[in-house]
Amino acid sequence: MTTSNPVRILSLAEARTLLVIYETMVETARSQDWERLAEIERQVATLRDTAIGRPSSSLNVENLGELTALLTRIQRLNHEVLSLVIPAHEHTRQQLAAEVKGRAVRDAYNNLETPGG
Repeated sequence: MTTSNPVRILSLAEARTLLVIYETMVETARSQDWERLAEIERQVATLRDTAIGRPSSSLNVENLGELTALLTRIQRLNHEVLSLVIPAHEHTRQQLAAEVKGRAVRDAYNNLETPGG
């Protein structure tokens, strides 16, 4: 016996809200305000969790075109956010790695300078 998972469908209002949030995310990522971006991502998670927790709903075929267009736009915006975040993340990772290496080198030299060392 197989069971099917009910399909969770965003309402048009939720999709419109997500679109506005993602437009804000792009602008925030462009300005490199990473703390604000993390706050906005939490808003997206809350909206997502609300939609997932809601009983499944049927899709109104009349709204399918608009919903599809909204979701397509959201996907493009998400891709743009990622294209801005990933290089910044890599740059930060490299800076952190250089700092860790520099600290290790300083610690090694400090140990050599210790009397009896």
